[in-house]
This record gives sequence, C-alpha cells and structure tokens, in this order.
Amino acid sequence: MKIYLLPLAALITSCTSMTTTTGEPGISMGDSYEKVLASLKPNNNITKTIEGGGIRAEGYSAMTKDCRVKYFIFQGDDGLQQVNYEPAQNLSIANKCR
Repeated sequence: MKIYLLPLAALITSCTSMTTTTGEPGISMGDSYEKVLASLKPNNNITKTIEGGGIRAEGYSAMTKDCRVKYFIFQGDDGLQQVNYEPAQNLSIANKCR
C-alpha cells in the first residue's frame, strides 16, 4: 500500500496547484477584483471592466510567449473563478502587445 501513497500525494498536490494557477504573475484564483485589476494595469491594456464581475485585458502572456486577449471572471465574495486566453493576432510583441 505504501507504493501508492507517494503518487497519490503527488497527484493531490498537482491538482491543488493547478486550481490556483492563472498564468499571470501575482494573480491567483480567488483573488479580489481590485487586486487582479491592480496587478494587470502595469503590463496590460485594460479594454473592458465590469465592476466586480469581469476584466478584459490585452497583453503579453509569459505562459504562451505571445500577445493574448485575457478574460478574468469573478463570482461575488469568492473572487476570481475563471481565466481564459485567446490569441490576439492584431497585437505585436514588438509593439509591446498594443
């Protein structure tokens, strides 16, 4: 039975870390709308906000190493619940993803 404990622990740990990873430095699932907005502003172009509900931003993605449209979806007091990325062919890394 001890043989299965280590892989099970590794699986649980990887699942836990996957649920908190957003692909954006300094942003974790469950973070508040205000914290995410403040973290995004310096390096992204904020194109749309829905107070407390969602943020649409354009900028560089270290995860995919290209420019992306980024969507951050919030759920009341639970904070950030979903992050989606879409390709942004109209943006250029040479132009700082603007």
